[in-house]
Amino acid sequence: MSWNNNDGPWGPSGGGKSGGNNPWTKKDQPGGPSPGNLPPPPDLDKILRQASDAFQRWHKKIGGPPQLFMLGLVLLLAFWILSGFYQVGAEQVGVVMRFGGFDRVDTAGLRYHLPYPIEDVLLPNVTSQNEIPVGFRHVSRNAEEIRNIPEESMMLTQDENIINVEFTVFWRVSDIQKFLFEIRDPEQTVKMAAESTMREVIGQNKLQFELTDGRGQIAEDAHARLQKLMDTYNAGVIITQINLQTVSVPEEVKAAFQDVVNARLDQERFQNEAETHVNKVIPEAKGEAAKILQQAMGYRDQKVALAHGDAERFTEVLGAYSQAREVTMKRLYLETMEGILGKANKIILDKPVAGAVPYLPLQDFMRPKPPAEGGSK
Repeated sequence: MSWNNNDGPWGPSGGGKSGGNNPWTKKDQPGGPSPGNLPPPPDLDKILRQASDAFQRWHKKIGGPPQLFMLGLVLLLAFWILSGFYQVGAEQVGVVMRFGGFDRVDTAGLRYHLPYPIEDVLLPNVTSQNEIPVGFRHVSRNAEEIRNIPEESMMLTQDENIINVEFTVFWRVSDIQKFLFEIRDPEQTVKMAAESTMREVIGQNKLQFELTDGRGQIAEDAHARLQKLMDTYNAGVIITQINLQTVSVPEEVKAAFQDVVNARLDQERFQNEAETHVNKVIPEAKGEAAKILQQAMGYRDQKVALAHGDAERFTEVLGAYSQAREVTMKRLYLETMEGILGKANKIILDKPVAGAVPYLPLQDFMRPKPPAEGGSK
């Protein structure tokens, strides 16, 4: 079926009565084209004839039988179909996109997708551990040679001191669809978010805590906050670990800061020594006081007991004296003399001797002599 210049599928394109059936004619629209000025519809028969004539001219130009040409077309078609096979590695997933949009995810093995440009495939690595250094870069493959990045590592603490923090972020992919389509540059996003999170954690703690006992706590807080931020971004990323490489003061003030640290250490040492001395002296003083108190109480109890005994003895003697005065007086006299003369040296003579009294102190010879000072026994 062909159309002439006067008639179309909706009737004559002229200004007749049936010309209003053409949907491309907009009389209502201001400035719209009039029915008489519409371009004629395309002639499909003419287009097909032109394409056939062009193909015949090209075929005559290259020559050869038609069977060879058809074989070439078949081979090209087969190559195009076979181009859809692809291999997914053990550490990869195949992300198939149809006309540029996400379609499905294929696991490890030999897979197939519709040939390009209908479908295309991406093969990201999802099981390996990724590492991002912040505050430093490795100069070469040797991990010991690094280059500091002060604009990333210099941070401000809560007490308005500058500290140098270098750390490494370890992460891996958890959701490949979010990882590829939710964020533009995943690695750069993780790096910038990690630096921002670490600055926030450092700004909420004091310098002394960060340099001494706070390294582990800082890494844990930064890890939790960074993972929460990645979840907010729908990044499809799991932060496995944050490893603090260096936490120190800048080199420009390192000497002065070391003096401050040494003074603080000396202060803590003196305080510990004083506390040790206090903990030693106070218990000894308390023990000595308790000992003296016990001795005083024992002496008091002894004196009270002796006083009670003497009083009871005096009472008994008084009772005996009231019953037998002569006997009691004699007994008291004898006991008194016994107490006086029992410790005195006595010489007893059975006969009165005229003149000089012979006396030989044998008891002095029987006593052992004390050893001389500084001499041998």
